[in-house]
Amino acid sequence: MKKNRLIYGLLSLFTLITGMLIYLLFRDINKMILFTWIPKPEFLKSNLIPLGSSIFSYILKYNIPDMLWYVSAILFFRFIWFYRKKEQTVYIICWYGIGLLFEISQLSEKIPGTFDWLDLTFLCIGALVEGFIYKKWAG
Repeated sequence: MKKNRLIYGLLSLFTLITGMLIYLLFRDINKMILFTWIPKPEFLKSNLIPLGSSIFSYILKYNIPDMLWYVSAILFFRFIWFYRKKEQTVYIICWYGIGLLFEISQLSEKIPGTFDWLDLTFLCIGALVEGFIYKKWAG
């Protein structure tokens, strides 16, 4: 059981870092809000790996990182409340709502970001796949 819990913690960290790496390697981060507050490192001044224009590159650059960050939080909740299923379920359901609310609220101009149906689709796919794996493996 402790080994399974550790795997959830490591997977959470792995998906978070993978999402960050995709973002840093393939995206133009000049418009990121974070770098208006802190100076941008020199190696991030341009796209490190430029991608051609295709639906695959669009999904890789814009949708996969969001999905990985989203799933990372779900995995982290499972890691923290591994032995407390009720608390785990409450936090994960709240996280589903927060993700949905945040993505839909981008339709207004008050929340930074651009609403994208593919973002919403990939968040749902990530949560669904994680849920199936959890039911099969740990449930």
